[in-house]
Amino acid sequence: MLRFRFTSGVILGLVIGLPVGLLIGLLVLPPQPDPAALTSLEVQDLRRKLEAASYAKDRAERQLEQFQKLAEQMTASFSRLEERFKLLGEQAQGAAEPTAAPPTALSPRPTATAGVPGHDAGD
Repeated sequence: MLRFRFTSGVILGLVIGLPVGLLIGLLVLPPQPDPAALTSLEVQDLRRKLEAASYAKDRAERQLEQFQKLAEQMTASFSRLEERFKLLGEQAQGAAEPTAAPPTALSPRPTATAGVPGHDAGD
């Protein structure tokens, strides 16, 4: 009789344990994703990243074009400014020349040693 109780207990444990274990396993463990769905999610993510990268590239190209235009404008402005400074410099030099004293002829050097014995006047 002891043997009958043991085998009936094992059978009852298996009958109840297998469905309960299966139910707990389904509830606790996350379901395995479908490989095709996983691939499509990866493809969608890569497409999103590609679109973001192409948008960033287009934006950078527009900014580069704007920067080049600005650099050209600045170069033209600086060249105009340089020409104005040259003109102002030439005008300032032209205006400064008439006010300067005209060069004078060299006068003979006074001889401080004239009349001092031992010195020649031709030194």
